[in-house]
Parts: sequence; C-alpha cells; structure tokens
Amino acid sequence: MNRETPGAVDYTAYVEAMSAALDLPIPDEIKAGVVANVEHIFAIAQPVLTFPLPDTVESAATFEP
Repeated sequence: MNRETPGAVDYTAYVEAMSAALDLPIPDEIKAGVVANVEHIFAIAQPVLTFPLPDTVESAATFEP
C-alpha cells in the first residue's frame, strides 16, 4: 500500500518485495510487464476478496469438484 491513497497498492513495490522474498530476480526489461500483470491479477481477484460472507459460514474440510 502507499501513503498517498489509503488502500491503494504500490504494485511496483509489491513485485520488488516478492521478487526479493522468493529470491527470484526479474530483469529490468520485463519488470514493467510483470507489474502490469500483477495489477491485472489483483483487479480480477477483487470481487472474490471483497465478497461478503456471514460469520456462520464454515470452510469445507475437503474439496470435491
């Protein structure tokens, strides 16, 4: 998150932090594309992450498709 906009994600900082944490170097020539893809993934995930669930919902013990 950045300080300018509460709740906003600094995707470049996130990619750099994850790159360091995973010891996975990202070449400078593709870093902008990686950041753009991470931003897109976050946007796609928002409806799932913000979907309200009641406190009475329990997680399934096993997943069966």
